[in-house]
Amino acid sequence: MVTAEIAAAFPALVVALLMAVWAVTIAAGHLRCTDAAREAARAAARGEDLAVVRDVAAEAAPPGAEVAVDEIGGVVEVRVSARMTMPGPLGDTLPAPTVSARSVALAEAG
Repeated sequence: MVTAEIAAAFPALVVALLMAVWAVTIAAGHLRCTDAAREAARAAARGEDLAVVRDVAAEAAPPGAEVAVDEIGGVVEVRVSARMTMPGPLGDTLPAPTVSARSVALAEAG
């Protein structure tokens, strides 16, 4: 009798575990986007080239992240966004949410 109950509950347990792993993956991706935007904004504020700023962001960002850098009136804004697919064999079949972060820094004089 216990075996039948375990067999009935096992698929729900697996789904709950996959959703928990996906939630942690999304949270970690958001933190990585935040770190990447912050580091890239600092590099851009120091006056680094755009290629260097993008490389700095790419190192900290999740794989496949998009980086946008704008400078308007001495203020540098960096936006990093990435699609977070579910880990495992179902990752490509489910819709992937997009996480993003934005960071702003004042450009240093000189």
